[in-house]
Amino acid sequence: MSARYPDTSRMHLRGLILIAGEIVAAYWPMRTFVHHNPLHGLEDLHFDDAARRAHELLGGRGYLSNARYRNYLRAGRIRPVQADAALAPLALDKKATLGPRTVTHGEVLRAHLLHGITAPAPESIDTLEAVVARHPDRGRLRALAAHVAPALAQPDDARERIRGAADAERASIGRSSTLAAWCDRMLLTDLTERINREMIKWCEAFLDEGHAAWPMPGRERGFFGAWRWLAGQEWSLCGIAGHRQKLETLPERPDDALLDSLEALGIPLDAWPDYLSRHLAALPGWAGFIKWRADQTEYEWQQVYPADLLQYLAMRIWYERELVRKACRDSLGIDGNLSSLAADMD
Repeated sequence: MSARYPDTSRMHLRGLILIAGEIVAAYWPMRTFVHHNPLHGLEDLHFDDAARRAHELLGGRGYLSNARYRNYLRAGRIRPVQADAALAPLALDKKATLGPRTVTHGEVLRAHLLHGITAPAPESIDTLEAVVARHPDRGRLRALAAHVAPALAQPDDARERIRGAADAERASIGRSSTLAAWCDRMLLTDLTERINREMIKWCEAFLDEGHAAWPMPGRERGFFGAWRWLAGQEWSLCGIAGHRQKLETLPERPDDALLDSLEALGIPLDAWPDYLSRHLAALPGWAGFIKWRADQTEYEWQQVYPADLLQYLAMRIWYERELVRKACRDSLGIDGNLSSLAADMD
């Protein structure tokens, strides 16, 4: 198939994939026990920023729970002076007066760390109705409330709240979540799990290093080429209707195929790095191994059967494109892209 995108677009895409791939640490064949830093690709960030980024995309926790820290304080494993030193950079120069006592922000932080300060449980606070019910003039209070209610009514308030929630949800799609994840959350689908299962199947087959009893044929075509050829021969590919014809018309170059899918989903260009990172973070082990393989130009298996993150993403986001399209048409009667979802929310 002839070129569909200029080389400048392809080069730009490859650069964004390098940035997106920082979230996954390279994994290599570990034939002996070795420590592996899962935040290796984020080492240029401050630890707190790296832990926050990893939690957002990978789901891991970089810190213990507050309850665990409190237990360590009570057990003496953490001394109060150490806790004060850790809280000092976080304390603001603010104070509050409670009766005769002035409480600093640092003291509030320390009290929360040592003992925990949370909002009172709803059942511990009397509701307004409960207060009125005990009042001796409750009849007059209710009559007065009924009299002034029409003047205080704000019929547009609920609409504004709904619009605010819809605007926030719309802004998050394609930025803080993939379209597949949005469908899973809002339409109760299992698209992310289905995509993961497909990618695991193809990664296991293609990245085998001589252990499989029946090696995957066509691997000399490269990861994307072998998948495109073999997937077109499957009887049913993840329930995607007309998958053979769609794969035949898919660009032969993985960068063109990925550009096609990102444009079909309507992902804004400035959101591509984070969007691609979220897809890589869905299966960080496989993505990390492919990342390592792509960097090993002298590695025998990579020389014979080349794979890289571009090919991986071209395959993965093609599945998302097709499955999101079907889910949105079946459930909402609209196209499965960002602009259609935004218009539907409006």
